[in-house]
Amino acid sequence: MNGDRRATRGDLTKDTLTLYANAHKWLLIPIIVILIAFTPLYFATFTSEPWAYHTHALSAIAWYALMITQPYLATRGKLHSHRRWGMAGLLVAGAFIATGISITPTNVYFGQIGGFPPVFPAEFFYGLTFTETLAMVGFAVSVSMAIVNSKRPDEHAIWMLGTVFFGFMPAWLRLSMFPAFAFGIEMSTTTALMVSIPVFVAVILYVGYKIRKLTHPMIIASAGVTALMISTSYIGGFESYQEFVTNLMKPMVPWPEAN
Repeated sequence: MNGDRRATRGDLTKDTLTLYANAHKWLLIPIIVILIAFTPLYFATFTSEPWAYHTHALSAIAWYALMITQPYLATRGKLHSHRRWGMAGLLVAGAFIATGISITPTNVYFGQIGGFPPVFPAEFFYGLTFTETLAMVGFAVSVSMAIVNSKRPDEHAIWMLGTVFFGFMPAWLRLSMFPAFAFGIEMSTTTALMVSIPVFVAVILYVGYKIRKLTHPMIIASAGVTALMISTSYIGGFESYQEFVTNLMKPMVPWPEAN
């Protein structure tokens, strides 16, 4: 019986490695999107951006770089290196979550000053304090579940993939607004979300279908959180919610004039 279990586990590991053999190639796409999407309103204005943005951007790039190299190492039999970089990845994941949360008070401040209409209305920034925090929670849960399932390759792999989905929406939204940034085409975040979110949800579901995990909790949760982001500005438009997050975050806003 133990032999059968070991054989089954071995077959499952082999199937997982085969399934993700080319994952590193597809995972190049997110990091390319990040570099392109953040060029107009981050890299082009690098010196004037808050320090919190720099630390978050660095940790995000480092994490997505790991997401490229880790499946490559695992599927090429370099498991020792895979585990070693996986331990280092815990520090990167922690930095990504911490720096992501540290930006939340900045969004409240932008909401307080009225946003940057017509592209970024105040309610959009207020709404981000909910939807982006929810995505950060999803990212943290995915990392935790990947650790818990480190000895189950199929579950470990899909939860690690979940970190890509939960952490990718800021870049995807900015890419969808690239015409407004690059060519001055008038477009609001609400319009961009209405277009970009369904596309990204479809991508998540397609990936779930391709890896034969369409009903997996990670696929359902990441698609659900992504879909909810359509309502970012709607959520941020409630005055009671604005008052709540302002009172909660105002002491942490890194601009003295906001206190």
